[in-house]
Amino acid sequence: MQNRGILVLAAILILSGVMLLLSNLFNINAWALCFPTLLIILGLWAIFRPKLGGENANIDFTLLGDIRRRPTGPLQNKEYWLIVGDLDMDLTSAELPVGETTLRVVGFVGDLNFILPAATAISMSAGAIAVDAKIDGRKQEAVFSPVHYETPGYAQAERRLRLDISMFVADVDLRSL
Repeated sequence: MQNRGILVLAAILILSGVMLLLSNLFNINAWALCFPTLLIILGLWAIFRPKLGGENANIDFTLLGDIRRRPTGPLQNKEYWLIVGDLDMDLTSAELPVGETTLRVVGFVGDLNFILPAATAISMSAGAIAVDAKIDGRKQEAVFSPVHYETPGYAQAERRLRLDISMFVADVDLRSL
């Protein structure tokens, strides 16, 4: 499912709203209920997520911290999960295979930097509560609205890179060299 990250974010927002509403109606401390529940969910996810993805799941996960990658050789479909942190991807040395390659980023708060080779056919969709995107020097900002970008001729290109970003707060920098 292409919008899985958006659905997860929406479910978390709805659950948080319901918990806050119940706390107001029944005079319950919402933070005392939400924080332990969040920790339990994160712990269960950390234990069972790799098994749900199967043996061939290609996932990088970090709770707090940075992910820095400079892949060489053929680029593969991959997911990056970061709760709070930065993702720095230098794809100038990577080889895009024929067809579409998807990099999916899911998280809470993050600063995402992608360096791409010149003339790369790219499609980016960044969905978040707040998105600040800088694409080759052009700035786009959105609140409660996704940011979409696609290079001209993307659909006809032989080698394509698709970036799917689903976060609460995202600062995306996309640069071509």
